[in-house]
Amino acid sequence: MRILFATWAAPGHLFPMVPLAWAARAAGIDVRVAAPPSCQDAVRRTGLPGVAIGPDTPPERKGPARNAKSWGSDRPWPDGWTARPELLDDWQTTVLDYTAGKQVAAAATMTDDLVAFARWWRPDLVVCDALCFAGPVAAAAVGVPHVVKGWELGTLLRAERAGRRGDWLPGYAELFERYGAQPRECAAHLIDSAPPALHLPESFEVRRTPMRYVPFNGAGTAPAWLAKRPRRPRVCVTSGVALGSYDPATAARVTGELAQAVTGLGVELVVAAGAGGAPATTVPGARVAESVPFHLLLPTCDAVVHHGGAGTAMTALACGVPQLILPQSPPYAEIAHRVRRAGAGTVLDPDSDPAAVRDALARLLESERHPTALTRLRAEMDAMPTPAETVIALEALAREGV
Repeated sequence: MRILFATWAAPGHLFPMVPLAWAARAAGIDVRVAAPPSCQDAVRRTGLPGVAIGPDTPPERKGPARNAKSWGSDRPWPDGWTARPELLDDWQTTVLDYTAGKQVAAAATMTDDLVAFARWWRPDLVVCDALCFAGPVAAAAVGVPHVVKGWELGTLLRAERAGRRGDWLPGYAELFERYGAQPRECAAHLIDSAPPALHLPESFEVRRTPMRYVPFNGAGTAPAWLAKRPRRPRVCVTSGVALGSYDPATAARVTGELAQAVTGLGVELVVAAGAGGAPATTVPGARVAESVPFHLLLPTCDAVVHHGGAGTAMTALACGVPQLILPQSPPYAEIAHRVRRAGAGTVLDPDSDPAAVRDALARLLESERHPTALTRLRAEMDAMPTPAETVIALEALAREGV
């Protein structure tokens, strides 16, 4: 059996698929990971075989500058908007359609290479991320099923439809028609790693295959100091992996500001930074954990302060670490909302002043409610099927066919 994994970006969209791809390899399944050339270094660091598709960078999509630069709106984005698109106002819907249109344009640069490879390699199943519209195109072109590996939290489904409820976005159907294939939903079938407590009722149907969240935050080495329990509470501050790859300047600014805000609390401050980025050097007494995977770092921490990234949030849940989240955009706010609803953390406005951040962190470290909620969540996660068990379900899906 052969499974083709496809992504349009790394690492934030690649990493959630890695444990499943390795489980498939361990089961004797032939695996390839298709991604743009700019993502190939990240693919190689997973130890999985890669296939370069499309150009180094996707084309820029023309449109109003305010669409391209802002998630802004006349009112806050409502909690639960990823599950219920009808909650959004016209401007928010316009922003989402514009963003999804960029993904259609990116897919158009990838489909020729991906379809050509699929027709030569003949996979039995395609697994892609929720915004890799080239994935369902390749699957349809060779007549095999496809599934979406959801983001760890708050997966944006039905993005290929106008307003996420109407007709296909302009250009989406044409991606399929170029290869004589019928258009299909991108994420009609989702491999979902979110535990039940983090789900919200959705206003559309989606088939789900649950899979236990197994953290993969990149390769790295555990520094020796992780094994030494500090005398003070250890607090990790990070802007996550994905934000650092998409917007390094913002990631450095956010990390530095958060680190400065929590100084003076009597904690051991650890700033997690990607390779080459060390904003914590301006914070006296802070440790810098450069390129240390979160699944190695967070189990030694008493709290994590971050921007709302799904990988950071779910790794913290898996490690039983309470979170203080200052979300930097509506998708991150949606993730933060679900963590807060489950009792696993606290959410602040990203423009909160340092005093508010310090007060919230102090309350988080003293809280007895969050550890109780985290114990319950970890039990839910442990009860979910492992990646190895999910592979068995995918084999059955491939045998069913389209």
